[in-house]
Amino acid sequence: MYLFSADDIRLAERKAVDHFGVPPIILMENAARGVAEIVEERFPAASRILVACGGGNNGGDGLATARHLLKRGRKVTVLLAAPEEKLTPEGSVNLEILKRINCPIARSADLTDVGMRELAMGQDILVDALLGSGSKGSPRGETGRVIGSISRTVPVVSIDIPSGVDPSTGEVEGEALEAVLTVAILARKIGQEIMPGRSFRGEVETVDLGIEAALLLPGPGKVELLDPLMVSGFLQPFSPFIHKGDRGIVLVIGGSERYRGAPLLAALGALMAGSGGVIAAVPAGSMPMFSRYPEIIPMEACTEDGAISPETWERIVETWKGKFKAVVIGPGLDRGRVPQDLVRRVWKDWDGPLCLDGDALHALSCCSDLDPRAAGTVVTPHEGEAALLLSVDTSEVKRCRYISALELSRRFGVALLKGPSSLVSESEKVRVNPHVVAGLSVPGSGDVLSGVLGAFLVRGVNIFDAASSAAFVHGYAGEAVQDRKGPDGITATEIALEVPSVISRIRQAAGKVLL
Repeated sequence: MYLFSADDIRLAERKAVDHFGVPPIILMENAARGVAEIVEERFPAASRILVACGGGNNGGDGLATARHLLKRGRKVTVLLAAPEEKLTPEGSVNLEILKRINCPIARSADLTDVGMRELAMGQDILVDALLGSGSKGSPRGETGRVIGSISRTVPVVSIDIPSGVDPSTGEVEGEALEAVLTVAILARKIGQEIMPGRSFRGEVETVDLGIEAALLLPGPGKVELLDPLMVSGFLQPFSPFIHKGDRGIVLVIGGSERYRGAPLLAALGALMAGSGGVIAAVPAGSMPMFSRYPEIIPMEACTEDGAISPETWERIVETWKGKFKAVVIGPGLDRGRVPQDLVRRVWKDWDGPLCLDGDALHALSCCSDLDPRAAGTVVTPHEGEAALLLSVDTSEVKRCRYISALELSRRFGVALLKGPSSLVSESEKVRVNPHVVAGLSVPGSGDVLSGVLGAFLVRGVNIFDAASSAAFVHGYAGEAVQDRKGPDGITATEIALEVPSVISRIRQAAGKVLL
């Protein structure tokens, strides 16, 4: 599923008018009818409805929706947040119709903040038609005052995008309405799926404009929502005649005196995701932990000040050269000069796919003089690590996840920005993982993810596709465990052990879609 920006939707609507000859007011009528039908279906007991309307096309959609809800027997009140002379021509037509059929119309300019809040609290639901897909930045003026006054009063149904959320990036710069349901017009928007906007949209339904969406929307977009069909295409089943060597071997480099278990979790993730073998270069203190999983090959690393030293790379190459096909470095590596030197060595000397996770990202942030790698590189930061790599505050990454993901990929190759609805970016392309799973926020979860990614890299999957698949599989595995036992008490080991069955379920789901 492609996701679209405000510009994409604007061009699509223009095409409907200019190319197909559909008047704008007919487009508005079709959208409003669809919104009213969904409101009636989803909220059958809601008799009192407040429709808050701004001055743009979204406000016009709201005014037309109010008329359709009145026709369905609902008691509708319109809250107009813009002067009548600021309405679009189509909005003015719909407002005049509402006046003639005696729909109650309140003007926000005539109400205090308390008055607006009391008006909203006297309703069963609120239809939000204040700011639509053309909005950008923090809500200003009267619209911003209305949002602040009616926020968190009654359940909100937003038309197209919750007011205050940037439809093209998901950024939320000021006040925003939290919807329980968003009715997307024509297609899903980027801002509906990317955090923080994702947390404001509730569930999503889509309505058309009376013309097949594919005829209006641009071709393949730059932003996609991952799904089982796409991921199963990246993870083709192994031949029944395959040899373990054909599955590929992952090299994991990590661990320290402080963080002994992290490399084991990464290695377990790789093993569960189907790699033909895992070599784990770890400090002596981590070696005994691998006795639990004899399938993983531990190799004692050279250490200095409790951290893996650069000399370890020479030992790895001497012992295993030509055996491993991808390197995962960073889980539990710890920070300081020694890990930085190790990361520098691997960055420069390894000519295959490389995944940098955890403390390797901290080391990378201290090595600004490194030249770009010719081979595929993927970084897997959470928001704090991304802030270090981009030299910005964590709050900026949290607010601008879409822009941050693009900038990370511009600098380093492929980026997997972790968190709810994790983002995978390469150049101008972004894929969004739909999973939002509280149970994944546990120690070691990211280490498992890096190992799963390593397994997909060694099976020959394109690095962008491998990172996308790893994000989806990891999210699905966390969701499956959470569905069984709830969000509390989940361990990273449980997430890793869930991976094989999740991959199987993804293929089964994709098969049903194809049938």
